[in-house]
Amino acid sequence: MAKLIKEKKAKFNYEAMKAEAGSKDPAIRKQAFIEYFERFGEFPSFLFDNERKIDASLYETMQDLINDKETSQEMRIGIDALLNRLPSNNL
Repeated sequence: MAKLIKEKKAKFNYEAMKAEAGSKDPAIRKQAFIEYFERFGEFPSFLFDNERKIDASLYETMQDLINDKETSQEMRIGIDALLNRLPSNNL
């Protein structure tokens, strides 16, 4: 019987993800959010100050994902969940 070898995920690097999620480059931010969602099944809103209003970079990234036809249904549900729990006075 052949042994199945599971591919081990690389150790999560919080500092690298935080830097990428805060990048000025929208493509880098978007990819960081996609990778975080694929690993944890949610989006890392805790990286931004969203107490009074949603952070502009976070909002822009969520809009980029919403407008991307490649965004999965599961990810769209995650986006809705995120946006519904953050302040509604968007920007």
